[in-house]
Amino acid sequence: MTQTLKQLLAGISGVEVKGKDTTPILSLATDSRRVGPGSLFFALPGLRTDGHFYISEAIDRGAVAIVSEKDYWVPPQVTLIQVKNMREVVARVASRFYGDPASRLGLTGFLGTSGKTVASSLLRHFLLPQGPVGMLGTIHYAVGNRTLPAHRTTPEPIEMQALLAQILEHDCQRALIEVSSHGIDQDRVRGLQFQSLVLLNLTPEHLNYHGSMEAYLELERNFILSQTEGLKHFIACVDDPGVYALVESAPAELLQKTITCGTSPDALIRAEDIRYSERDPRFLLVWPGGSVKLVSPLLGEFNLQNVLAAIAAGYAEGIDPPDMGAALLSFPGVRGRMERLEAPTPFNVLIDYMHTEAAYEKGLAMVRDLTKGRLITIFGCGGNRDASTRPVITGIVSELSDLAIATADNPRNEAVQDIFDDMREGNTHRANLQFIPDRRAAIAAALELARPGDTVLIAGKGHETFQEFEDCVVPFDDRAVARDIIQNKQWNRR
Repeated sequence: MTQTLKQLLAGISGVEVKGKDTTPILSLATDSRRVGPGSLFFALPGLRTDGHFYISEAIDRGAVAIVSEKDYWVPPQVTLIQVKNMREVVARVASRFYGDPASRLGLTGFLGTSGKTVASSLLRHFLLPQGPVGMLGTIHYAVGNRTLPAHRTTPEPIEMQALLAQILEHDCQRALIEVSSHGIDQDRVRGLQFQSLVLLNLTPEHLNYHGSMEAYLELERNFILSQTEGLKHFIACVDDPGVYALVESAPAELLQKTITCGTSPDALIRAEDIRYSERDPRFLLVWPGGSVKLVSPLLGEFNLQNVLAAIAAGYAEGIDPPDMGAALLSFPGVRGRMERLEAPTPFNVLIDYMHTEAAYEKGLAMVRDLTKGRLITIFGCGGNRDASTRPVITGIVSELSDLAIATADNPRNEAVQDIFDDMREGNTHRANLQFIPDRRAAIAAALELARPGDTVLIAGKGHETFQEFEDCVVPFDDRAVARDIIQNKQWNRR
């Protein structure tokens, strides 16, 4: 049913309407290129540009109303809505426009620096026998039986509400959402009440954006506390010191809803008698009702944390742990997350999305332990990101690898050589460190040097199928490039 401006804005404070409020609204947009006849355009201020620059274009494309934080001239036939808090208005209007779909879905949010994609994919795998489950995350958006490409980990409010409405239309009763720190800070999940929250870990990430680790921790904590009243379950991976500290200081209302998981003997859902291997880690799963021996297809300690988090979330949903253990065996894995490249080589090739200090430290330590020969790592540091992490990541990779090959990741608006200069700082003495700007050439060099028993780890981009440069985005898939090089025998069989 088409709604008018008056209906969409009713009860929202800090709103001044200049013009007709009986205008019917046919669509919402924050991107002027998506505006059509009857659109309501939000001139959203952003990090890279400002929506106010595109108001004229939006009107030319058919926008009948403009939402702005500034007083802006518009033609008489167009309504101007001046607001004090743009992001609050976008979130509330989007929810109303799509019929508040979130209120009719059981929402589970996944929080933390890393592991959100794997843990949410696992939980969806456990839940699917009960019926279709929607999922919004880094790799894709699952809408019933349809899969759509993901533009960002946590969608903007208009896209979020549109996707939740589609998920509801496809007979889903649940939706799993990866909630990034950017998504929290930019109010992309404003107005959503989660049934469950899963907090995986809290390690340094995007500190150039958040300003400090303290600010990042406060952001995550405040969001969790804001959800407490309507929350049914809070799953906390207490092996992580940051998560443990948050639980220790949590108010009683949140603690009553907390299910802890990990390898700690105090965790409610825990792993004991853990035996890691290069193929199938094994452990004893213990929960209040019993225990069962499980085999996981996911490598490493940090993936065990993701498995435990998903099992704890499933336990909160009432799924029997042995059933989840059986389903774990058929889990296909997640693209670009410690993905083993199936290729005719006498050495292993792994693809992973790791891009933070903690992810490199944990991931490389795990691969190092599982590698009989040498560990050869291809890695890079993205442009327009925290430059202070570049020498640290380079040092970690050089320290834990037998050979470290630095290359371009997503340079964006920075020159690759400038990024390399930051990476070299404090690492010029490392004899095992090479710099090859072209990513394809770096992968080819690593495959050429690999011998039987070695592991070649291609890190940093994982599932991504492109590279971002200043003036363009070009196709680039680490998996496809590595397969192509191997098929053309551009590596040495020794």
